Amino acid sequence: MIESTLPLDEEQRQSDLEAMSLLDTVPDPQIDALLRLAQQIFGIRTVLVTLIDNQRHWFKGRRGTALTDSPRNISFCGHAIHSDAILEVPNTHTDERFADNPLVKGDLQVRFYAGIALHAPGGSRIGTFCMFDDQPNTLSVEHRQSMQDFARLIEGLFEAHMLRLQHKQLLIQLDGAQRRALLDPLTQLINREGLHQMLHAYISRAEREGLFVGFIYGDLDYFKKINDKYGHGVGDEVLVEVGQRLVAAIRPDDLALRMGGEELAVLALVNSHDQLDAIGERVREAIASKPFDLAAGQLSVTISLGTAIAKPDEIDTSLHLIDQADRALYMAKQSGRNCVVRG
Repeated sequence: MIESTLPLDEEQRQSDLEAMSLLDTVPDPQIDALLRLAQQIFGIRTVLVTLIDNQRHWFKGRRGTALTDSPRNISFCGHAIHSDAILEVPNTHTDERFADNPLVKGDLQVRFYAGIALHAPGGSRIGTFCMFDDQPNTLSVEHRQSMQDFARLIEGLFEAHMLRLQHKQLLIQLDGAQRRALLDPLTQLINREGLHQMLHAYISRAEREGLFVGFIYGDLDYFKKINDKYGHGVGDEVLVEVGQRLVAAIRPDDLALRMGGEELAVLALVNSHDQLDAIGERVREAIASKPFDLAAGQLSVTISLGTAIAKPDEIDTSLHLIDQADRALYMAKQSGRNCVVRG
């Protein structure tokens, strides 16, 4: 057996892993659902999401085994985290690295292994999405692509977890009254003050990952007419439903906001303006796609949206990004409403 060596960035890698606060946590239903799907797609006995700790190889998600961890020095995944390429071992009995490995010789009888590294939001390889079986096997071209797809999905869950953790750490530092002050009391979306409190965390992550900070500014179309015709009680119902549809339309790590009145917004980290526009279009479609079922009956509601992006170092206290999105929103209203305009 050939034990894996430590990666060159081991100290940073371990630090990034610990910062994620994923080790020794309860099962994640979203990861478990992905692994159930992976078992079906790959037709494989065991699939895992592993995290490589100092001395152990701990399973954040598992299907097909009762084990929760194994020693790092005998793990296949300890080898897999040295590269972004898929590590495939078609037959362990003919591979000198693993032929006499306890995972091969022992009760597990591992004959086939495939694993791909999973990254922390900062880029360190902290674990793997992997699979093994007691029969030799090889990956097809389609299965290799699927492994890469699963890895990206799991990393997306890691990123969402980190953002929730950052939000939680911020809120823990505040007492109940301070936390309530960051939420809009009607929609329970983050308000303007909450945006200012949380913006720094988004900028820091954008700097780490080379992303743009994006802002989508929205305004419900003809909302005053709804209040005038049906009353403010119905108007409040609309705002609550809009908030729920907004949250459902965006990604888990995007921040849904009520800026005031009928003005809604989204703070998001994106690779491009096209990606931000796509999020804006999902929001527009989610609100306009079907009538609102209210106490006063069914009511059609639409929203106009403006989008803007900036590099992290371009965002200052004047929040020019928000102003740019607001100008694009004005253009959307001038263009007929119920549309997304890029600023």
